[in-house]
Parts: sequence; structure tokens; C-alpha cells
Amino acid sequence: MLSVAEKEILKEKVYKLLWEMGMKVENEEIVSRLLKQGFKEGPSGRIIIPKEKIEEMVKCQKKTQRQDDEDQSLHFKCGIDWAHSIIWRRQQDIMSKRLEREFLMSAFDCGPTKYYDYKEKKVMPVDTKIFIEMMKFAHSTPEIGYISTWYRQDVHEKIERIDSLILGLKWTDKLDGIESIYPEQIKYLKEIGEIMGDSPENTPYLAGSQCITSPLILERRSAAEMLERVKRGVNRYHIASMVTIGINTPVTLAGAIVMGAAEILGGMVVAFSQDPDADLSGRMISSVVDMKNGNVTYSGPEPTMVNIGVKELFDTCFGGHLWVEVFLSPYAKRPGLQAVYENFYGAYRYSKLIENPDIPYPGMGTLDNGGMGSPTQFMMDMGIRKSEFALKDKIAIDEETLPFDEICDKVRKGEDFLESPHTISHFRELWSSKIFLTENPTPGVWEGDEKSILDKCDEMWRENIKNYKDPELPEDKIKALDDLLVRAKKELI
Repeated sequence: MLSVAEKEILKEKVYKLLWEMGMKVENEEIVSRLLKQGFKEGPSGRIIIPKEKIEEMVKCQKKTQRQDDEDQSLHFKCGIDWAHSIIWRRQQDIMSKRLEREFLMSAFDCGPTKYYDYKEKKVMPVDTKIFIEMMKFAHSTPEIGYISTWYRQDVHEKIERIDSLILGLKWTDKLDGIESIYPEQIKYLKEIGEIMGDSPENTPYLAGSQCITSPLILERRSAAEMLERVKRGVNRYHIASMVTIGINTPVTLAGAIVMGAAEILGGMVVAFSQDPDADLSGRMISSVVDMKNGNVTYSGPEPTMVNIGVKELFDTCFGGHLWVEVFLSPYAKRPGLQAVYENFYGAYRYSKLIENPDIPYPGMGTLDNGGMGSPTQFMMDMGIRKSEFALKDKIAIDEETLPFDEICDKVRKGEDFLESPHTISHFRELWSSKIFLTENPTPGVWEGDEKSILDKCDEMWRENIKNYKDPELPEDKIKALDDLLVRAKKELI
């Protein structure tokens, strides 16, 4: 998307922004460490990040850039959160091969706080009852390979992430990493991984990022979270920028790309200075303000252009390791055609800009900029994804698939193939959707409209739960998790 000359212009502006304006770091310990390492404090109190410090980090990043590029190919099929979980467990090769032959997808992105009840046509805060129902839905739906840990609103915020993860593990084995909203949660998330059988260095149940607040601020929580990772030996940092074009960046794309790239790059250099041997990555998530109504959305073309512009800049100039979603989430507040359109357009523009025709439809049941989950929408999204998976680029040619003698016999007799033994043996191989039907519209049965499709989707996910069987988590692990939760409550609440 960007020419060599354009990348060079943008790169120099990113450098200049970091060494003239610098980054505000809201943590005295990190500031002290940076100053001891040769960083300077500017007149406004911001930390000046010189070119040589950036280049030191970039040189280190380039050593693993090729491996990271290979790992990133996973997220087209999995979504970023599930892809990271796979990488942390060192399962890239196993899952890549599995995903070639088997349809699996991620559900509900990084975790909704609200639930859309299709039957009641209302939005509800996620509570324990809804949470368990969604875990059961994921576990009883074979096409779901991964589900996020929804955010419960009826649990104390200091303990909610740990409590919800432990509760979720009892209902499904498709659950993985969560964000530590409070840095004190990190040690418990690391221990949960060890209880579940993962090696201490993997820490798969700790996800999340150190998000830079515009303009160029490593705020207190993210800074403290960074230091806690250093303290606990979690050598993994994911620096994110979530700019909104026209609000906390310039309204023009070039200015937004420079702002986003500078925030991520500055954050990565700070993390590198604390832990030089760490796994270090970045994430660009931009949105845009709709100037008609002031709403923030991911649905226009500009966020994708900014995201990919920042990624191209990192891949060429800053050592790669920059992750970008195909499409984060629809703005739509209700399941249906609006959400489908936004997801399809998100995939289209990403595919066009990176010249990759194989980008799948990115819907995974989220609405309202990712804050709302709808299993009804998920079933529609899954139906679309399954239809894409059914399209293969190769055709089997052998004696069974090419019954030449039968073809000749039917031609000679002037007969069709409908009732032939060959058709009876193979007709079930033809793709058919349970959602997007070929039925004729019939009043009271199948109206053939959007509501008919949504009604069918809502019915299907509820039917799935009827087949739920628990994951049979061993009693010793349940006890260890419960004991950990008791300890965490005593410390955190």
C-alpha cells in the first residue's frame, strides 16, 4: 500500500516524534531505569527515545521476524487471541495442519461485557448465569475451537478475571488467556497455567497487552503491568495502540499512521529496556469517528488503511512483529444483516490491501465494537464461515469420482443420474447449509427473510447446549484452582 519513498518519509517522522516529543511514562521505577540506561528526560517530563535505542531494539527484533511472519498466518483462520494461545503452547504446526482439514473457529473475540438476548430483544449485562450458558454453548458446539472469557458484571472487579477463568475451565476446555486488569493478578494467572499442566515459561492463561494511551502515554496500569511481568519472569510483552482517527490522531491517514506507529514503537522500546530477551510484539487497532453523529466505529475503510500502513512500516523499518486484525468487530448493536455487511466489508478491504484473496469472513458473534456477544449472530457468522471452508481449490480425480463407464451407460440410454447407486453413495458430500436454506417461502414455516434466518440461528445454538457434556476436569485440578481462588480473594478484595 505504501511506496518505499512514502515509508521512508513516515519512518523519519516517527523517529522525530519520539526523540523530539518523547513518551510520557507514568511510573517512577521505569523512568529511573530508563534514565540509568542513557535515556533523557525532556523539558515537559517526557522520556526522549533516541534513534540509537530504537535501532538496538529493531536489530534484536529482526532475528525472529521471519518466525513471527509465519506465526501471523495463523490469525487469518483463528483470530489473534486464539493464534497467540496456540503459539504460546508451541502448537503452530499441529494446529495449522488440523485447520487445513477441519473447520474450527474462534468465538466472541476477546470477551464481551454485554449479551444480546434475541428472544427478548434486549441487551443484558453478563452475569454468572449468562457466562455459564456461553461456556456450555462453546463446549457443545464442535466447530468452536476457542472461546473468550466473557466479563461478568456480578463479581467483584478485583477478582473477576481470575474467578471467571476458573469458572470457565470447569465448564469447557476451549478457554485460554485473559488480560490481567490488575497487575496483582499475574502471579495467579501464571499459577493457573501450571495447575492445568503447562510449563511455567509458557504462561498461556495470561494474555492482554500494555496499551499506550494517546498521545504517547504509557499510563500507570500498563506500566505497572509491565513491571509485574518482569518480576514474575513472564518474558512476553504486547504493546498496543488503539487510536481513533479524528479524535486522538489527526483526521488524515498519514498523520494517524505516524501517531499509531510512534506509540507502539515507543512502548516496545520501553519494554525492551526492561527485558531485552523478551518476546516483544505490537498491535495496531484503529477506529474512526463518524462525523455525522460522533459515534466511534471500526466499520469504515480508514481504520484498515491505518492498521495496514502501520504494519507495513513495522515490517519494512522496525523489525516486524506488528499484529493487525482482519476486522475487529461490527458497530451494529443487533444481530443481522448490518453486522454481516460490516464483517464482509472488513474482510474485503483487508484482502484487497494486502493482495491476499484467501482472507476468510471474520465474524465471530460480536457486536457493538466487540463489547456485546450474541450467540445468534455467531451461528450466522459460523454458517458463512463454513460455506467458505466448503470451497476447495482442488478436485479429486480417480475411479470413484470419475465413473466413466456409468457416464457412457447413461448417455447411451438417455437417462439422468439422480437414482444411480453412485449418486446415492456420494450425494451427502454436496455442501448444504442449515441456515441459508433453499426452501420456498411459506407463511408460518419459512418466510425467507432476515428474521427467518435469525430465528433459525437462535434455535440452533440453543439446541447445541442440549448436547452439553462437561470436560471432566480432574478433581485434583479443581481443588487446586479453588484453593488458588480463595487465596486470590484474600489478597485482592
